Amino acid sequence: MFLVSGNEAMREELRQMVSSEEGVIVAGEGALADAKKSSPDVILMLADERMPGMNVIDTTRAISETQLPAKVIIIAANTDQYLVSAIKAGAAGILPRNISRDELLSAIRKIHLWSPSSSSSR
Repeated sequence: MFLVSGNEAMREELRQMVSSEEGVIVAGEGALADAKKSSPDVILMLADERMPGMNVIDTTRAISETQLPAKVIIIAANTDQYLVSAIKAGAAGILPRNISRDELLSAIRKIHLWSPSSSSSR
């Protein structure tokens, strides 16, 4: 899992929430380049501030265009603000910023196991 936030304090907060999960990589600037190198299964991004160079929607779109196997999850204080553009950009999900640790880990596991082909066959 790859954590992305332009805010160091927020990166640390997210890292602590998911620290029980294996393979957590934390990134700030250069997130797209770092994701290409590490090829994570899940990328968790905080959408509440602009990251240097690209915002989370642009970064999500760029990740989708590179065809990395990662599923992008965006965390936002105002999910309504980002929902449509996040999904159009290729995000697998968007979660509220005030999500509990247990709910966050559950959502990450579910999204990690989800595949677009399995949802369309139901």
